[in-house]
Amino acid sequence: MNRLTCPFCGPRELREFEFHKTLPEPGSSPYARVYERVARLDESTEHWQHVLGCRAWLRVRRNPSTDAVLETTLLGGGAT
Repeated sequence: MNRLTCPFCGPRELREFEFHKTLPEPGSSPYARVYERVARLDESTEHWQHVLGCRAWLRVRRNPSTDAVLETTLLGGGAT
């Protein structure tokens, strides 16, 4: 994963973005939501911010094993 696509700025180098957190799996227990931030090997949903650009917050779904970005969405918006 060398690039992310910002919905406003287009494809950008990864250094322009800052990782915030890995989101828990849907349907996980309250304990897991607070304490277990381990991504699955095949898919991870994360929050990133475009800090050196438009400052937009993104939800990135990716495969951590291959670093392939599966989907990038604006928080509260549509897919890009």
